[in-house]
Amino acid sequence: MNIGFQSIHPAPLYPAGLDATALSIYAWASKAADVVTFKQCLKSDLRKVQLGRCCYCRRMLPDSMATHIEHIVEKSVHPEFTFEIRNLALSCVTCNSRKNAHFLRLCGALSKRASKKATSKVAVRRCPTLSASIPTRSPFPVVPSAYRWVHPHFDQYSAHITVQRGWFFSAVSGKGFRTVRGLELNALAQLERRALEERMTARTGGLALIVGALGELNDNQARDVCIAVARELRRRRTQGRR
Repeated sequence: MNIGFQSIHPAPLYPAGLDATALSIYAWASKAADVVTFKQCLKSDLRKVQLGRCCYCRRMLPDSMATHIEHIVEKSVHPEFTFEIRNLALSCVTCNSRKNAHFLRLCGALSKRASKKATSKVAVRRCPTLSASIPTRSPFPVVPSAYRWVHPHFDQYSAHITVQRGWFFSAVSGKGFRTVRGLELNALAQLERRALEERMTARTGGLALIVGALGELNDNQARDVCIAVARELRRRRTQGRR
């Protein structure tokens, strides 16, 4: 199955006159002109390099407003890497939400464990993507071994994860396993089957339905496409009898 790209290469460049140091005076949510310019340029450049696909699941990204700029190393733990381009990639809403949820569960479990050993509550925050904590004032890690999950910039995707038609993800390595599990990637198959049926419904006319079904075979299993077409034909026959 075509996953679009193996890694984000080359990495996008900062807009003229800007770099991570210049941007570090701002919060990520700032509406300052420099931040807005940076995000707009980054989204455009990443969409081209990523061939319009999510950095994690490799599904096609929706429009720009529904596409997230993902921080691979959470900015709440390492704010110094907030504007580091190699820490940023485009992800779909589903993957971004699941990664955030996994991060919060991990931090909650670690804090609960730490509080049992202390007299007061201890907040522990750790990035699930990192192999080890990063000491203060250390540079951004740029070697694949620094990461427990597949890094969109530094890892070759297929060396760790393979994707079969129908959106079934198989781990090839420990990194791949942790990424698939942490993002619940194999739960995407059900979402994609529903989306497939919706796309078939949107195809008006018999010829359009056939052409659409043939195009879906690139990413979906033939069985799922046939089921979606059959359901749509039944729906049309039912409506025709009313």
